[in-house]
Amino acid sequence: DLNLKPIDGGVYVCIEGPRFSTRAESKLYRQWGADIIGMTLFPECVLAREAQICYVSISTITDYDAWSEKPVSVAEVTQTLEKNIDKTKAILAKVISDISVERNCECKDALKSSIF
Repeated sequence: DLNLKPIDGGVYVCIEGPRFSTRAESKLYRQWGADIIGMTLFPECVLAREAQICYVSISTITDYDAWSEKPVSVAEVTQTLEKNIDKTKAILAKVISDISVERNCECKDALKSSIF
């Protein structure tokens, strides 16, 4: 509805930040099949699962890490991030209004078989 091109799924690698990956790290993550490299998302997703809370990540891409030939700069990341703010707000407004009170997902029963 928002004329955006979402990608459902992918492999996220969380690195300790704040910093950019080295070229060697970036190549390694790509060999692992990483689609996104970031410094957030973990441990939030694990804690939400353990609390049986539904969780989704909205990752907005700011740069191509060291996968591109041009080095990443803070100015470039900040500029792209600012461009993504309105898109993120629009996504949140749409998604929040569509959340159902009834939960038919696996999240609500995540701990059912976690204790042996």
